[in-house]
Amino acid sequence: MESYSPSMSLDPKVLEILNYLEHRFSKYPFDRRLDTAFVLELVSDFDRLDLLEQIKTFRWYYNDDLSRLGNPRAALRRWFARAWDRSG
Repeated sequence: MESYSPSMSLDPKVLEILNYLEHRFSKYPFDRRLDTAFVLELVSDFDRLDLLEQIKTFRWYYNDDLSRLGNPRAALRRWFARAWDRSG
């Protein structure tokens, strides 16, 4: 996977996910640089999943409260991995 640099143009799907994480998922610890690299990796690794829909489901499953999760990014990645396994 190519590492992210601020001058990269991003796919609209990636931008939509980043926008959701930053503006709609109020308790998510958004960091533009870190989360861009994170989302690019997720898009590459879980290409059959609707990532935005999974993030929305994750957000509402936890009632927008991530305080019981040690690492929200790792928890999201595990969520995607389980969804990936179920998608066959």
